[in-house]
Amino acid sequence: MTEQKIIGRGTWIDKLAFELIEREKQLGRNTDGIIRVESGLGASGIPHIGSLGDAVRAYGVKLALENLGYKSELIAYSDDLDGLRKIPEGLDV
Repeated sequence: MTEQKIIGRGTWIDKLAFELIEREKQLGRNTDGIIRVESGLGASGIPHIGSLGDAVRAYGVKLALENLGYKSELIAYSDDLDGLRKIPEGLDV
């Protein structure tokens, strides 16, 4: 039986961060600088659990990259050019 290698703290997000670094190296990209992770939110609706999930996953990747010894930063943005198709239910305008 082969011994399994534990990456970082052993979570799926640590494995994802490791694979991201390996891919960047294969593509010949520099991993010595800051690796940026993004999370965004559209302005056309009320934030919901899916929006939070995106932010939490992005932050988790940032932390996992740092645990692997890389410099990382999270860029959180609001897509204010997202078209407002309708007023979300429950918002009093």
